[in-house]
Amino acid sequence: MQDLDDDLCPESKITPRISRDPTLDMPLTAVIIDEAHIPLEDRTLGDVAGKKVKLGEYIGELLTWLVRKGPAAGIILIAATQRPDARTIPSRLRAVLGSRFALRVMDWRDSNIILGEQMNTRGYDASTLLATHKGVGILRPDGQTDHGADMLAMTVRTYYMSNKDWQSICQRGRTLRQITGTLTGHAAGHDSVLVLDHAAIAKAIGNTSNPEPAPEVELPEPLASVVAYLGDDLHGADSRTFVPTAELVTALSIDLATLSRQLSDLGCRSKRERIPTADGTLRQVRGYPIADIQAVAEAIRSGNPPDAEMTNNEE
Repeated sequence: MQDLDDDLCPESKITPRISRDPTLDMPLTAVIIDEAHIPLEDRTLGDVAGKKVKLGEYIGELLTWLVRKGPAAGIILIAATQRPDARTIPSRLRAVLGSRFALRVMDWRDSNIILGEQMNTRGYDASTLLATHKGVGILRPDGQTDHGADMLAMTVRTYYMSNKDWQSICQRGRTLRQITGTLTGHAAGHDSVLVLDHAAIAKAIGNTSNPEPAPEVELPEPLASVVAYLGDDLHGADSRTFVPTAELVTALSIDLATLSRQLSDLGCRSKRERIPTADGTLRQVRGYPIADIQAVAEAIRSGNPPDAEMTNNEE
């Protein structure tokens, strides 16, 4: 792209004209990961830039970087999973995935993890779809659609394709690639394995001014479990701002008194706030401002744990 003139590539981004010019060799590339939870849950320790890291977490960092940087180069990531929970798909990865599509799920919480926090209160809940609604799902698009820029989400039915039709399309595509001489890799019978330069990748997705940052401090419990449970609420643009204590007690299967005491010792003190209920009314509950939880977590990770007496405000 750096070698192209401003008329052909005005914004250092791939365009339809560039992607369709075979002489430039920059086609659109789809990276499709089915059952995405399998690699992301891999707890095997691997050596990356001289450090032992969990491969699942490393893969999550790579995919997050690819989603942020790839579209400008025509690389689009599509990840599918049957386990849409906060622990399976990293919150940082979910936060940068723009378009989201939810087929029928069993619980409104699962629906919100896919579509975004509190989407069920806005009328978009994939758990309300019936088992007979084959191929029907809720689409939350990234950007403007034919229905207008203000369309938050929509219920759509996908097209059904039989295995026979799919095989015919694949065979036709293979034939076209053979004719144009673009059949490569495993499809062309090559058994070579791509070897990644892990050190270079780790440097690319890290801070270039400090390619070898200090290892991140692990959060103490129960703060670590609270942060993992909140997921997108700590990073998403449309996140909620408050989490009730009762919700955390249920989600983490922890005693109320223990949770309150341990979070208070770490610098997180609860307060009362009015939150909307399913019927639209307001109910006063005790809980924690999510901004306070995030601030304490970041302070601990940076090596400057807050003083419990100085953190948060009066109850």
